[in-house]
Amino acid sequence: MTVLAQHGHQPTDKITRGLKENVISGVIFSARCASPEKARTLISEARLVGADAEILLDPEFYATRLIGTPNCQLGNLEGWPYFRAQRRRDLVKTEAVERVLKSAREAVSGFDVSAHIAPNVYIPQSFDSMEAGIALNFIEQTKPIFAGSRKLVYATLAVDRRALLSPEDFRSFLNDLTGLENPPDGFYVLIGGGPLAERSDLAQSEVMDANVIGGWMLLNFILSLNGFRVVNGFTDVLTPFLAAAGGQACSTGWWSNLRVFSMGRYVKPESGGGQLPTIRYLSKLLLNHIKITERYDYGVLVPGIVNRLSYDGVYDNGSPGRTEEALQMWEALTSLTQEAVSGNVENDLAALRERVTQAGVAYTQLRSYGVTAGYEITTEYLDQLDGAIDAFKRLAEL
Repeated sequence: MTVLAQHGHQPTDKITRGLKENVISGVIFSARCASPEKARTLISEARLVGADAEILLDPEFYATRLIGTPNCQLGNLEGWPYFRAQRRRDLVKTEAVERVLKSAREAVSGFDVSAHIAPNVYIPQSFDSMEAGIALNFIEQTKPIFAGSRKLVYATLAVDRRALLSPEDFRSFLNDLTGLENPPDGFYVLIGGGPLAERSDLAQSEVMDANVIGGWMLLNFILSLNGFRVVNGFTDVLTPFLAAAGGQACSTGWWSNLRVFSMGRYVKPESGGGQLPTIRYLSKLLLNHIKITERYDYGVLVPGIVNRLSYDGVYDNGSPGRTEEALQMWEALTSLTQEAVSGNVENDLAALRERVTQAGVAYTQLRSYGVTAGYEITTEYLDQLDGAIDAFKRLAEL
């Protein structure tokens, strides 16, 4: 399993340093955050740093559903030739889907990516919907349209969390996916928290639901069993859980909206401006991002909260910068996943459950020392992680 950077605004030197210092294995660039010309340059620069890095580009076609809506913030997307508003009744027709896919293929022709990510629509509420049928049509046409590129091609599967909560429709959709006559080489999977709400972090997001996480894990499990490579976007601390279920790559970025996927990221918040988020530290023991002051204070009470990895030194010597924050997070996620995931599903699920238990014990210890801030939210978050393992085992019949 590999950890990739999820590209977004203000990358500065985060990606190049991450590649140079081997805390990420590649990057998923955002078409929203780069024009076609800029994307070509960014890809070339990344390739110079990491000749063998996994370099992908998310076309973000699923955001076309927000074209023309009030306060949409689509960035550079409208500068890409394939990014045009489409009526659902038109996309039901194979000819319209083929035109979109061909336009996307031509737009990225010559880009030095490891594989292409093909465009697709967003499935907003149910797998028993017109959007789900359109998505299957995109997936079915992906390989034939991109065949001439001589690169692997991954179909996008962008799904609202609510669709994972109807097991019967979900299983039917999975059967359709695995029964395609000419399938893509893999899938780029995004699970979203809702069409309009921007989520602050994983612990408080709608994705943090045992049945949603369990369904996301099942998606990885079934697709990987059927020989597909699965790349997951916006995974944050769910990275080892998805890896245990068969995901081959997970990506996450430096801002909260690069750690949890939401269609709200394409809509301007009602109250603009404000201060930048506080720099945080990802604790492997707590399975959570904590403030720098909390790292110091908690570490005195429960020393295991500190990871004892190479980027801890940056935090020990004072306040780190945004780049060091990203590098520390990627390093911690890679270490956590390597420790918990061996390739044996049963053993890995047991190891992850033990990790969740240890996090709960650590928070209980902190509470015994009088540290109660955020305790209720955090314990609920850990309960959902624990329940996700049960949900996945039930769905996968393990």
